[in-house]
Formats: sequence, C-alpha cells, structure tokens
Amino acid sequence: MKIAIFGAGVAGLSAAIELVDRGHTIEIYEKRKILGGKVSVWKDSDGDSIESGLHIVFGGYEQLQQYLKRVGAEDNYQWKEHALIYAEPDGKQSFFKKAKLPSPWAEIVGGLQTDFLTMWDKISLIRGLFPALAGNEEYFRSQDHMTYSEWHRLRGASEHSLQKLWRAIALAMNFIEPNVISARPMITIFKYFGTNYAATKFAFFRKNPGDSMIEPMRQYIQSKGGRIFVDAKLNRFELNSDESIKHAVLHDGHTIEADAYISALPVHNLKKIVPVQWLTHKYFRNLHEFVGSPVANCQLWFDRKITDTDNLMFSQGTIFATFADVSITCPEDFQNTMGTANGGSVMSLVLAPAHQLMNMPQEVITELVMKEIHERFPKSRQATLLKSTIVKIPQSVYKAVPDVDQFRPDQISPVKNFFLAGDYTYQRYLASMEGAALSGKLVAEKLLSRLGG
Repeated sequence: MKIAIFGAGVAGLSAAIELVDRGHTIEIYEKRKILGGKVSVWKDSDGDSIESGLHIVFGGYEQLQQYLKRVGAEDNYQWKEHALIYAEPDGKQSFFKKAKLPSPWAEIVGGLQTDFLTMWDKISLIRGLFPALAGNEEYFRSQDHMTYSEWHRLRGASEHSLQKLWRAIALAMNFIEPNVISARPMITIFKYFGTNYAATKFAFFRKNPGDSMIEPMRQYIQSKGGRIFVDAKLNRFELNSDESIKHAVLHDGHTIEADAYISALPVHNLKKIVPVQWLTHKYFRNLHEFVGSPVANCQLWFDRKITDTDNLMFSQGTIFATFADVSITCPEDFQNTMGTANGGSVMSLVLAPAHQLMNMPQEVITELVMKEIHERFPKSRQATLLKSTIVKIPQSVYKAVPDVDQFRPDQISPVKNFFLAGDYTYQRYLASMEGAALSGKLVAEKLLSRLGG
C-alpha cells in the first residue's frame, strides 16, 4: 500500500519505521523545515543547538529504545547515576536513590533513606501510594475524575511530600501543577516506575535528540525507500461520498493520493483540518476536549562551570522544574569551541508552569531564571552569561487534567482510510516520547489489520 503520514515527530517516524519494514510505500509530510516535532533541534546562526525541550530516555521507555536499536542508534545515549537529584539553595543537593533490592523494596528502602523527607512523610507515602503500586489499568482509569493533589490527600500522604517531591515530577511530566494534573497519569507512573527497578534510570543523548535520534530515524526510513517532504503543510482533505479521504491537499495546492492516511499531527493542529462532515462522529468531536500545556525551554551559556552534576536535576519552588548542564550530560554537543560554548556550563531548563510566561519578553524571563540560578548555584554568581535563548511552545503535550483520559482516541478512526498517531491517542503510556513511539507502533498494526497487508 501507499500510506501518507502527516507530521514527522516521534509518532509519525515510528509509524513509518513499522510500515517501511513491512514493505509499504511511505510518504511523510512535515510542515516545518526540520523533523522531530516536540523534540526538534536546530542550529542557530552561532552554530549552537537550540532545543525545544530537555528530552531524556527513561529506562521504562522500552518501545522507544527498540526503535533506536532498529535504526542503529542504540549507542547514541548513555545512562546516568540512578538517582533523583533535587537542587537546593546555596548549592546543596538532596537525593532519592533506590536501594539495590528488587522493586518495590528498592523504592521503599530508598525512600526511607531520603534526607529531604521527614519520617512522617515517608510513612505516609508508603501507606498512601500502595494502591498505585498494586493497581491495574482499570484502577488507574477509575481515578481520572480527581486531581493528583486530591488523590494524594485522600490517601493520607503528607502535604510536605506533595510539595517537595511530587510537584516537580508533575511539572516535569505534563508541565502542570499537582492540583491541576489528573491522578491517573501520576499513579500510572508510580506503578510502572515503582515496580520496575530499571524504569526510572535516566539516559541523555550523546549529542542532542535531533542528531542522536531523529536523524537516524530519517536515514533508516529513507534507506527503505520512504520519502520525506518538508515545508509541506497539510491544508485539508477532499472526501468521497462515503466520507473516506479522496486525496489530501497541501497549502501549496499539491494533492496527495494514497491508500491510507495517518495524522501524526499535534491534536491542536489536527482539530483545524478535520472536515466538517466528520464532526457527526463523537470520535472527532472528542478531539476538542484536548488543550495543550504551555511550556518554555531556556538555555544559558556560561563562561565557566557552575555545577559538576552529570544528571537530570529537579528543583522545588523555582521557575524551572527540571534541568541539566548539557555540557556535562551530552558529551558530543555543547562542548568547548562548539558554537558559543567555551568550556563553561550550558544549562538547559524546562520552565513550567509556563502560562504566565508566554507573553513575557525574553529578557524578563531570563532575568527571573538567572535570579534562581544564582540562588541554587553559588558558582554562577561569579560567572558571565555568554548567551541565553528561550523557546516558547504555547501548546505542547495535552493537559492531562481530570476527566480527559476518557476522550483519548483509538488509532482507528470511523473513516475507513484515516488513522491517528500521537501521544494523546490511547496507549498505556502518557504524553511522552514513549507514548508517541507506542502510538506509532499501534497505528501501523491497526492500519494493516483493517486494510490488510
């Protein structure tokens, strides 16, 4: 079959890998000049890698790792120390390290040894989180009607642990606060990460996601005969009398005919091109239940090292939720003589919640970030800031707020030759690179099951 895929993020590329491996003719259409979607990276005029976010591979990202191995990129990322590291004021750090025991004892014993939680915090968490560790998919979905904060308090877990430990994790996962995010994704993560010792390991790409992951995916797809078109924005679908797609039309007027069509677009872009006729189906109307989370990524180049931590870091009570010194974590990028880098730290920081930042000038945001960097990293007070960048994404992953999970669509649509991929579609994971990879695998399998091949 000939299959047209719209969107060249992880979901679209994953679907293409599955389909070209089965001998189908694949064409991918991407509206931008660069591939990668939410994990895209580009070079600016200084030769610096500008990232749309800080992206890491978790040990639990099994499907994504399978694709990386398939395209020959299994050595393009490296694992870091198995620990959650919290940056505290004046250069101090707090740690959550798993004990070297089988899960969940690794997490329980490790939690009991954590220095930034009180004994009451620890006891209340062990007791309160047990339903998540023992739960199944049916239980997780049944808890989608409340926020994580409500679930946490209902289980008797302490307020201090909510703010100190889980707030940063909620912001890292979905860029929204615990009192906004649904309990469903949070307790799902507890289950997957709390019962699998290796799931919480962090790995950083040796270069950046664009060079280390997206480029090998592109090369693999093209080596199998797949074709990828950039500057190719989807405008609309023309339909047959039975509502199936007759052909797709790009913004430049070019028409695309295929046996099947996959949207791997972000859901907020997909909503704009859904034909009016399709809105008679609840499946398509439900797409309007999704709203994207705003997020911003800040990169700061310093003239000297301000930290020696070779890992992901979290911070509580700051404008940045998660961050890393990518000059340390990514050994083949952001190094001395590469663009602006002169051997000093290059901090990459995820700013969340970011709704209040979207209309702020870059210099104001940078000033706010620098103030908190100085508080957390004393060495930065004597350092010179060489350069700063801010990338704003008004609608990133969908907001996983209560009662939205029920609207996540299956990859098979009511239209016989139209299918959906994307981390918002239904799969066991959440809005993430792993969720996108899983959706790509599922859409390929379901397309072939429906149409044969």
